[in-house]
Amino acid sequence: MTLMQPSGGYRPALDGLRAVAIAAVVLFHDVVTWVPGGYIGVDVFFVLSGYLITGILLRETDLRGGVSFRNFYVRRALRLFPALLLLAGLLITAYLLLLDGADRRESVIAALAAVTYTSSPLAAAGYPLGSMLHAWSLSVEEYFYVVWPAVVVLVARARRHRLAIVAGITVAAVAYRLGAALAGWDLERIYYAADTRAEQLLIGSLLAVVLARGTLPVRAWHGVVAAAALLAFAVTPADLTAPLYRYGGSTLVALAAATLVVLVVQRPDGAAARLLSTAPFTWVGKRSYGIYLWNPPIAALVGFALPQQVPALPVVLVLTVVIPALSYRFVEEPFLRMKDRFTTSGR
Repeated sequence: MTLMQPSGGYRPALDGLRAVAIAAVVLFHDVVTWVPGGYIGVDVFFVLSGYLITGILLRETDLRGGVSFRNFYVRRALRLFPALLLLAGLLITAYLLLLDGADRRESVIAALAAVTYTSSPLAAAGYPLGSMLHAWSLSVEEYFYVVWPAVVVLVARARRHRLAIVAGITVAAVAYRLGAALAGWDLERIYYAADTRAEQLLIGSLLAVVLARGTLPVRAWHGVVAAAALLAFAVTPADLTAPLYRYGGSTLVALAAATLVVLVVQRPDGAAARLLSTAPFTWVGKRSYGIYLWNPPIAALVGFALPQQVPALPVVLVLTVVIPALSYRFVEEPFLRMKDRFTTSGR
């Protein structure tokens, strides 16, 4: 995946940041005792998506006076849908062959929910999605893609006030999330629903607006503090971090992620950006979408197929790299090349 920054140009360090985020998520899925807070890798993805998508939209609006919604949505579909459709098709086939009764019905519904981007509301309502539960985040991002471009076009017309407007929307989203927690909403409702997860996407969006106007005074030590805070959260037992995350911690996590984004974007020659730009990080980062898609279903199928005495974790981790790599090479890349036919500035 080519990651563009708001001022244009590929930033390999952002792919590297994705690699770190997906590593945290995979470890959370497969060995939760190591990183009980590894789910914040999804938060990092949200901040990155908000930043990148808003930067793309702002750049096109400033250059062309508007956004080609057709091109934007076609490019999003070419990037995201082929791999998801392949996975869902294979899973539905496996479920029909291997399962029966309620298990088959629920599993097929979960796969269909993923390709129709309805996993978020289903998960928020407590519907069992099994190994496709992670598709909730794809739904949240898809809803963001549907709504936010039109908002950006409207906001861009008020050039002098765009920062204030986006900042106001972001603050409102943060307050809404915190209000939901204080009001005692169910944890599933808060965690999986698009409205209560919008704050992190919007923090990334606000960052794009700010950096389109200038720079932020972020120093290397700020990045060290932010990275240390995220690492500490990821490895701290959940009974200690869950209350914090529920009552404002999700915002702090997003701000720490945004700090790292600023650091590698503004200091491309800095130590952090150079490390994240190395080949292993960028290789994983470019395949992070496929790794995210495939990991939980692979873990479920391996657990189903292997005898109990055979350690599943090494098999799961190897397949979590190999299968998404094949998907990227033979499914995703051909469609990524097709994106160039559509002229919306893209990532």
